[in-house]
Amino acid sequence: MANYKLKDLRGPQRRNFLRLMAAAGAGFALERSRLLNFIADEGGTALAAEACGETNRHVGIVSGGGNFCLWQLIWPLPDVAASMNPAFAYDAVGQGFMTNYVDENSYFKNGAADRPMYYGPDAPFVDQASQTVHRPMSAYLVADTAVHHRKPLRQITIDGALPGNTNNSGDGVVGSSVTLFAAIGALQRTTTSILPSIGVAPASIGSAPGAPTLSVVPSADSMVDLFNSAASKAILLAQEDKSMFETYYKAILGLREAAGRPTWARELDIAKKASNLIGRNLADQLRPETEDLDFYGATAVQGMAASEFFGGQNGKDRLLNLAKSLIITKKAFALGLTNQVIIGVVAETGGGIFTDPHETFAQLPGARNVIKYYGMFLDRFYQDLAKAPDPACTAKNLDKTVITTVHGDHPHDPLTRNAWPDSTPGGANWIYVMGNGYLPAGWHGHPKTNNTALGIDPTTGLSTAYNGMKSVHAASAAILYAIANGDMKKVTDFYKGNAITALVNKV
Repeated sequence: MANYKLKDLRGPQRRNFLRLMAAAGAGFALERSRLLNFIADEGGTALAAEACGETNRHVGIVSGGGNFCLWQLIWPLPDVAASMNPAFAYDAVGQGFMTNYVDENSYFKNGAADRPMYYGPDAPFVDQASQTVHRPMSAYLVADTAVHHRKPLRQITIDGALPGNTNNSGDGVVGSSVTLFAAIGALQRTTTSILPSIGVAPASIGSAPGAPTLSVVPSADSMVDLFNSAASKAILLAQEDKSMFETYYKAILGLREAAGRPTWARELDIAKKASNLIGRNLADQLRPETEDLDFYGATAVQGMAASEFFGGQNGKDRLLNLAKSLIITKKAFALGLTNQVIIGVVAETGGGIFTDPHETFAQLPGARNVIKYYGMFLDRFYQDLAKAPDPACTAKNLDKTVITTVHGDHPHDPLTRNAWPDSTPGGANWIYVMGNGYLPAGWHGHPKTNNTALGIDPTTGLSTAYNGMKSVHAASAAILYAIANGDMKKVTDFYKGNAITALVNKV
């Protein structure tokens, strides 16, 4: 018999109830089909119907301190890779392939359009043999470079002045600046989670109206500790949940019965029970298993000598930290425990040549091992996401609801191998995005081999003078559009610039 209080749930209360039940069901190791059957029995079929959340999830990979340049070897500038010039900063001359290139003008077309993109031999989401792209990448010019900052915000500012981000000067937040990651966290509030935004240090979220606090941990292994009973109580503090708490609690008790695991004494008070239910066994469910490490390639990394990696032991350790972070992120997403994870690639301090890889082309075997596993980890991450439904949108698997960005403080000079200098064409910087169909593929803006950069008009798509502030505001708005499931109204709550019709795909 349906519970009338649950049957009448609407809006945020309905979403909160479903998210809480999903977390509790995970704690009981209850199969999804049995969970949906139980919810249908308690609240009717309408409550159990598969409805999608209002936002997608986000993974932000942050290669600060200078490390961002290594991602150029995965997704090089099209002109650089196509030139076959051995003096340019691309290690795999003659390897990889280009898409959407016609001529110099194909970077700039009227309206939204796929633009040139080059995929190196270690690029994820592609079949090199058939030159097929399974998940197209986009690249947007953003603000000018900020050298040696490990938590760069200048390159993800969606409104207001640009943070300085000079030589590790704190988080670089200035005045009323609004940052992309903070705006993402604010929009994702409509999807209930225990810890909305998590950072694996060094990580910063910046600021935006309504943004959650970033829960920062020192390493991937520490992510698991966030989801103990004490941390899970945070979700119970929300004022809007209190009025429905008793109803939720009774439903969770019924869920326990449905799972056949009556493991708590009924005499315990409601608050203690509910917080324990949400936190129960989550550490065991989040911790990477041997099969996870094998699948992602982390086991292979563990078995290799430190000398085989650029940066030695530090490079090897940071690769393993990235792999584990992605594994745990997938598990946390699948349980509905978080909406956004920001992963710092380099260490918070030190790191030597791995953090600031000027010597990359003098140590190419080790550098190639690093970028090989960068690409492999991302590719396996999305294969892993494809195995699990999104608890906020059970009609879709997580690979369809996760947007990934990769950015850093500066990408080094793509035109010079020797000592790989810090300069860039026209002083430009960029961000890579896997936009899951919400964004046109390729380069939006054009760092050129004559050491200049052209910007893109976000409304028309035609070339314009490069302007760092306008570029980063518009690029951040496009990424927020992908997070918002193509809802431009949500984007304009944070973005105040010109229309971005040329930077997004209409949905």
